[in-house]
Amino acid sequence: MLRYFEHPKNVCMTYGTHMKLSLYFAFLLAKGSVQAVVHAFLPDTFITSTSDLTEKLHGILKVSGCDDGYKDE
Repeated sequence: MLRYFEHPKNVCMTYGTHMKLSLYFAFLLAKGSVQAVVHAFLPDTFITSTSDLTEKLHGILKVSGCDDGYKDE
């Protein structure tokens, strides 16, 4: 099988589950990027958004995939 398709299996996910999670991360990161740009120009907006996003992403990664963490990275 192509090397491109080994990673989902190595993290105990199906291709579809991995794709859905990755696209969700892309959405969250895109949203967070917009908030960070707005915050750069208007510092009193989205004050904790980057920290909140970091915690959210960490929490999702912690409960996704293999129980013992990532095997290939």
